[in-house]
Amino acid sequence: MQINSTGYSFISMYQSYPSYHGASDISYNLFNQWPNKNKLLIQITKSKLKKRKIINIKKKDGLTGILINIFLSSFKIKKFLKTYEKRYLIIEGASWVGFSLVLIILVKILLKNVIIIYHAHNLEYEVRKLKNNFIIAFLTFYFEKFIYKKCIGTSVSNKDKKFVLNNYNTKSILFENGVTEIKEEKINNKKIKKNKFFLFCGSYTYWPNKLAINKIIKNKKIIKKIFPSIKLILTGEGIPKYKNKNILNLGIIKKSNLVWLIKNCLFFYAPMPKAPGTKIKILEALYYGALTVCSKNAVVGIKNTKHLKSLIITSENKLFNDLLKIKNKKKIKVSRKFKESYNFKNKIKILYEKINKL
Repeated sequence: MQINSTGYSFISMYQSYPSYHGASDISYNLFNQWPNKNKLLIQITKSKLKKRKIINIKKKDGLTGILINIFLSSFKIKKFLKTYEKRYLIIEGASWVGFSLVLIILVKILLKNVIIIYHAHNLEYEVRKLKNNFIIAFLTFYFEKFIYKKCIGTSVSNKDKKFVLNNYNTKSILFENGVTEIKEEKINNKKIKKNKFFLFCGSYTYWPNKLAINKIIKNKKIIKKIFPSIKLILTGEGIPKYKNKNILNLGIIKKSNLVWLIKNCLFFYAPMPKAPGTKIKILEALYYGALTVCSKNAVVGIKNTKHLKSLIITSENKLFNDLLKIKNKKKIKVSRKFKESYNFKNKIKILYEKINKL
């Protein structure tokens, strides 16, 4: 045992590195910028890409495969943390809370004196209430309540924090999402020219993104009336192949390429439906200075938006007139207050200090 030392094991039951969607971004950046060298990330993934201090457990399909992966993860966690005097396990809560509960029970059996942090990306109950049947939603509520009572839980917004207090009868730590600033890298595609495209990023496999993309395709006729030759660029997993030559589906791309697209699009369009959690794509679009045209639902949980001149809240009925307003609009400098407010590195440091004082 490493005397007078502290170890931190992070576990994500999905691929965090390399990042390919909002949840993996948050999970990897939290681990990568955690201000302690005694750390390990265990992830369940099909990726064979190796990186120091990251252990890959090969993803297995089906319920049985998931439970096997959880079982294997618990032993990896034990092997790493048992060498430290003070032990922390940070569970990334972007998977179903029932699976997190199974992992918690196994780790508690295998390892004594472990402090478990449940890092909520949103309220899982809110996700399942919209997505799944009554039974799954019912179970999720009580599983999530149990986890918040038995672990140190975080909330991604003040709204979620109040829900946890009022419905789960326990306090949580406010830990909002944020942006880890990276340098952009120009995308190598002759069809893509600055300010000649509008952008949406998000995997089609996640239902709110699917609904948003379908609405974007539907509303493209309105957009073409004002911008006849504009291209639509989509990035993410599982997006359908469109025959239209003005729709470019780039699939999963490097983060540095995505940042270049955000900075150089004419506008970022996100007609998001009602969905739980803060939208990382909207945070990034605003953070990197894109003119952001989106639904009211897209900015839920994001503070300091009232005075952002780069943000236009629109709807299907207002879209045509709102796009007319931006036709000759120039790029607007990003609010310094907004960038400071959503600097993820600063938020991680504050969380780290709070946890180590408990």
